[in-house]
Amino acid sequence: MILLWLLVCARYDLRRREVPDWLTLPAVGLALVYRLLTPEGWLPWVLAGVSVLLTLAGALPGGDMKGLVAMALFDPRLYLLAWLGAGVVYLLWRVLRRERRMPGYVGFMVGGIAWIIV
Repeated sequence: MILLWLLVCARYDLRRREVPDWLTLPAVGLALVYRLLTPEGWLPWVLAGVSVLLTLAGALPGGDMKGLVAMALFDPRLYLLAWLGAGVVYLLWRVLRRERRMPGYVGFMVGGIAWIIV
């Protein structure tokens, strides 16, 4: 289910360079409920907070932040693999397309695939 959500978000990100709130906000809400019902320490909250701080500092777009917050609250490993996937895709995007801006959800989806495999 998470991969399907990431795929839909990645498609929007590729086409429009933004992901609509109707895709990201419910994911954040569901992840928040999940985390409140299954508390497992402080790491998910810290990682979600890092994403919010990066957005407030202007280093991370709001749509990417909402997706990363949802992933951090759901499973910190997914969050970390999403960042790793985004880094790999960014490097490839930079080399092949010679662009600095790349659709973050494409990288998040790569990380989500790695999360499923691992």
